[in-house]
Amino acid sequence: MTHAAEAPAHRVAVPENALVLATRPLRAEAQLEETSRYGDNLWTLTPAWLRADRKPHRLDFAQVPHAHRDTAKLLFYALLIEDTPPGEEPITISSIRAYFTGVCHFLAWAQSRQLPLTQLTGEDLDAYHAELTSLRMSVSGVYRHRRAVRMLWAYRSRLADHLGQDPLRRALWQAWARANPRRYDENLTDRIPEHVMGPLLTWALRWADDLADDVLAARAERDGIDAGPPAHPDPLVALQVVLEDFRRRGQPLPTAPARLATGWRGRDGSPNFAYLARLAGHPSYPFRKASSRRLIEEAVRDLGVDTDSPLRHVPQAQVDGQRWLDQISYYDVGQFERLLQVSCWIVIAYLSGLRDSEIKHLRRGCVSAQRDADGRIYRYRLHGLAFKGEGVHGAAATWIVTAPVARAVAVLERCQPADEPYLFAHPLKSANHQRHHVAGRVRTSATTIKDITALAKWINTYCAAHSRVDAIPEDKGRLPHLTPRQFRRTLAWFIARRPGGTIAGALQYRHQRIQMFEGYAGTSDSGFRDEVEAEEAFARGQFLAETGADDDRPTLTGPAGAEAEARLAELARHTVFDGQVVTDEARLRRVLARHDTHVYPGTFVTCVYNPDRALCRSPQGSADHPALADCQPLACRNTAVTSANRQALGSHLARLEDTLANGDRLAPYVRHRLEEQHRATAAFLTRHTPEIAE
Repeated sequence: MTHAAEAPAHRVAVPENALVLATRPLRAEAQLEETSRYGDNLWTLTPAWLRADRKPHRLDFAQVPHAHRDTAKLLFYALLIEDTPPGEEPITISSIRAYFTGVCHFLAWAQSRQLPLTQLTGEDLDAYHAELTSLRMSVSGVYRHRRAVRMLWAYRSRLADHLGQDPLRRALWQAWARANPRRYDENLTDRIPEHVMGPLLTWALRWADDLADDVLAARAERDGIDAGPPAHPDPLVALQVVLEDFRRRGQPLPTAPARLATGWRGRDGSPNFAYLARLAGHPSYPFRKASSRRLIEEAVRDLGVDTDSPLRHVPQAQVDGQRWLDQISYYDVGQFERLLQVSCWIVIAYLSGLRDSEIKHLRRGCVSAQRDADGRIYRYRLHGLAFKGEGVHGAAATWIVTAPVARAVAVLERCQPADEPYLFAHPLKSANHQRHHVAGRVRTSATTIKDITALAKWINTYCAAHSRVDAIPEDKGRLPHLTPRQFRRTLAWFIARRPGGTIAGALQYRHQRIQMFEGYAGTSDSGFRDEVEAEEAFARGQFLAETGADDDRPTLTGPAGAEAEARLAELARHTVFDGQVVTDEARLRRVLARHDTHVYPGTFVTCVYNPDRALCRSPQGSADHPALADCQPLACRNTAVTSANRQALGSHLARLEDTLANGDRLAPYVRHRLEEQHRATAAFLTRHTPEIAE
């Protein structure tokens, strides 16, 4: 069905000097009159990106075919000044930049047809869609390009040349959307496998807790060398002072590392003139004179040449009882700063559930500690900004975090100068800081991805050099490509799947869940609680589907054992096909949504939930699920028992017997309660364990 094109009745020509960001809030340091104008071919949108983790957003209309350039400018001018037609919503700066790519792609394709947009037929639009879906692009990417094309119809009243029909009404476009539904309620982010997350978190904690002091001491020495006064006003005398210091310490002269051994820095083990010049506090060119070279050659004969340009600081941190490095090179300090910063990012991201944008806006003093009457810390609060659904300025939020997160924040505060509020600002000596630094600029998500990869490479290089086994596993000869979004998803997955397990020997997931849910991470605005509960529901469904399909599993016993068997058999009818259990995540979620058995596996019992006979109190008065914290397993008629439950109850009974064996040391009331618990548990096992009953 084709709709008649709406006449551009109220469209007026845009003046060449019109400011494209005139209606947008700008950063404090930006001057509106200095921002991009309509007549420019390059529109810089960065002044309107208000977050600290900003990127250089630009619209380069030189990428648009000349015949369609005015159309593109009119469209994006309308988007920027929020001149939205009925039915359309204003969009953010980052979304505008993302849609620009899709518009450019379509207009370049349209140019190949040598036709104005108004003359493109429905068959033309179908041909473009077929070409689009043939590209190696994610489903979300195809949707973004489709949306970009539709803007040339939706904003037709603002354009001189526009599409003559709504592409989303084309049968081919609709058929693709039905075959590729957008699953907004599913988290499609890949989680990080345990065998990758384990060593990565271990090393990140090691950098933040153990290696940070050495890195910061080396940085202080490097900065002192760079900023220090000349050893003597005369370069030759200054060089003599430096060489005498090497002689006094019996240290070989420095040489440039192989990665820097080019040109005048030296090569093939020759002295590092540039580093000697830094130590002397003078430019390097005087040291290339004959008189200086003679002094250096004499020192080389006496002392020899080192393999690097080490600093004086001797590393003190140990890894498994051995010093992690014998020395730190002047040229490695920048890399180590970067690795320390991203290690702290990993600790914060994985142990708090914060999004990358929330982490990048953490400021000095963001952690506060709560203490008991004896002065002991019992809770850490992390204060920052949340951006999900909160607009461009964000909203104040507080997370409850663990001690490793607080320690990582303390390290980051030491990493930044006292006048830098943001913990993830670029290091002062980094190339990004020198080239691009402005007030309020922090490292972007793309930079963090590169830093995570750099840390993984360093870990594997270090492990190979020291014959260690805790490297990051590679897949087909390549390190895994990790993105910031994966850490939050992975934490939710592990909390749901391994509530009593540990990773890196340091993290208790049950404790992590309880503590995190006290703060912003547990609110509906954060969405993290929803992610965890969705993972828990899916994990429960997987377990039940596999249990129901297992013909060799032991029969469930207990008051609700028979009902559990019936519910599992019913679930198996919908999740087992051709003898195989459904393993596709999206499909299994849909099955569980329609056929939830309301069976909840637990450590000691399995709950076959029926609200009419439940002894627990469900939160907020809901009767849809049990309140497991209030479970009374030995008395409730909703209880079923698996073989794993019986084993856990048996182990618990053995622990009670060990404790009661030393009952003389217990208070009478405690001993009485333990004896009652022992009798009740033993009686329950006798009633519901066939082996004992026989």
